[in-house]
Amino acid sequence: MRFERRGWSFRKFMGRTPLLVRTLVAYVAIGAVVFAVTTVVHRVDALKPVVAIHAYAPSPIIGKAHYVIQGMPTRIVVPRLNIDLPIQQGTYDAKTGEWTLSNTSAYFATITDEPNDYKGSTFIYGHNRRSVFAAFSGVQQGDEVQIMTDNGHTFTYSYNGDQSVNPDVTSILYEHPQPPQLVVMTCEGLWSTTRRVMYFTLTGVTS
Repeated sequence: MRFERRGWSFRKFMGRTPLLVRTLVAYVAIGAVVFAVTTVVHRVDALKPVVAIHAYAPSPIIGKAHYVIQGMPTRIVVPRLNIDLPIQQGTYDAKTGEWTLSNTSAYFATITDEPNDYKGSTFIYGHNRRSVFAAFSGVQQGDEVQIMTDNGHTFTYSYNGDQSVNPDVTSILYEHPQPPQLVVMTCEGLWSTTRRVMYFTLTGVTS
């Protein structure tokens, strides 16, 4: 209201101002608007969640984002214990209450996670026989286990402990830790009814 009483107006001011000055004023005004809009857009974008593409995820192994590596296990090797066995797919028979077993192979419980470099628990089991997993009785802290997969990957795990459980303990089949782990189970002895469950943490993957 003060400006109107004194006869001042922006239109009159611009009419009496040289063209160059009016052009500069217009550029400054447009720049201010663009800056304000851009700042708001950037703030909005910063709140948007990061969308994963093709299981793109941070790896606990190498500490940076990359595609998750996984595969169906086909072989287990424990260099220090001279274990080198094929791995077959193991299934549970609800009618007999038994898992697939043989005297020549290890088995992968297919209801658990395939070996991968992100998270989960890969469950391998077998008989406590000399031809299968009896040598695991001598496992020591830091021993390495290698799991080969059908698509050419080798997952290396390091032993970090074990426990004895009854056969009806099934919670170990549904663990999903991060970083991922390998769980190997066998009987405590040839005629034992308890099971020895050994835990191995993933340390690396090669192709």
